[in-house]
Amino acid sequence: MTKEKWQIERDKQHAKRKIAMKSLTKKQLDAIYETHSALRETLSMLLECQDLYLSDIRKLDLAFYKLKEEFNIEDKD
Repeated sequence: MTKEKWQIERDKQHAKRKIAMKSLTKKQLDAIYETHSALRETLSMLLECQDLYLSDIRKLDLAFYKLKEEFNIEDKD
């Protein structure tokens, strides 16, 4: 079975991302995973209930600042 061109490219990109993730520090990985979790939970709440809890907003706020700190993301204001 021969892979399509897009499948080969997808596999190459996946391998690159896997290598890149291994080069991150534990704090950087934690920031990424916490942000992903906060976004997933918040979006789920919004879609199901069309409402947000303050705890969801707090999780987003913490994730935002962890990403900013771990990846030196500066505000462009």
